Amino acid sequence: MSKDHHIIVVKKKARGHHDEHHGGAWKVAFADFAVAMMAFFMVLWLMGITTQEERIEIEKRLQTATVFDNIFEITNSPFPIDFDGNMSPFEKPMSEVTPGTERFGKSMFAPSSDSEQQGGRDRKLNSALAGKNLSIPELKVLAKALEIIAEELSASNNIVLEIVPQGLRILIQDDDDHFMFERGSIQITPFFEDMLFNIAPVLGQIQNRLVISGHTDSTQFQRRDYSNWDLSGARALKAREVLVDSGLPADNVLQVAAMAERMPVYEKDTRSGKNRRIEMMVLTREADEQLALLFGKGQPHGNEGKAVNKARNYAEANRPVSRLEMLTN
Repeated sequence: MSKDHHIIVVKKKARGHHDEHHGGAWKVAFADFAVAMMAFFMVLWLMGITTQEERIEIEKRLQTATVFDNIFEITNSPFPIDFDGNMSPFEKPMSEVTPGTERFGKSMFAPSSDSEQQGGRDRKLNSALAGKNLSIPELKVLAKALEIIAEELSASNNIVLEIVPQGLRILIQDDDDHFMFERGSIQITPFFEDMLFNIAPVLGQIQNRLVISGHTDSTQFQRRDYSNWDLSGARALKAREVLVDSGLPADNVLQVAAMAERMPVYEKDTRSGKNRRIEMMVLTREADEQLALLFGKGQPHGNEGKAVNKARNYAEANRPVSRLEMLTN
């Protein structure tokens, strides 16, 4: 064989099957599993917050609707599912639903009755809120309901809403155009009286109790027998009186406090009208119990306190007894 000729040898290596699992089929399966779990938890959530009538309506819509009906439109809502783009904090009574309208939708929440247009005293909170002791997430939805009322009354500058660890803080304060009370007086002005008139029925639909406190600016009285302490306390009591007369159950007020000028919200000018205000703190259950303990009440209020005492007595009666205790007794 000539030296100019070369023999080329090609080696073929058998490919194993160990690379087959690197395909994309498992991703599709996992995505299907994730969607199924999300749907499952959404069903559980709906079962927990809806009434029997609402569940029947949801079932009907799911059975008869098509993909072109645009049933669910998810937006920035406090609820995971938002019907028609807005889970309203208010709910219209079923008796006022006109034939042919759906349970969920814009027509369900738009003010249609004369009583609602005249002030909203007949508004009903959403069934997920009404009659319950609200947690912090639920108090955020309540705050939205109060914001709607403030906007309708052109009072957005006079109501400040804050979520704090203790609950929902509601500041009702003066501005350059409106004064809650006549200067140096407890005579409430019609503008703020109407505001409390609309807020009270909404706060009366929940179980959370509240604390009302009165605050003044730093202007001092010339009289020695009357001070900002007296004025702030009298104004807080006046606010409580208006709220109770407007539909807030008297038992929902846990405490009325006088703060004088000690807690200004606008420290740069302690005489500012922003410091003349009434504050309402809608308490969470935990904050309510802590306040009760602070003033010497050793157990929760109502049936919950009875249950705690019963459980304590049962545990005490059935605790193990040592032989030494038996001999000494």
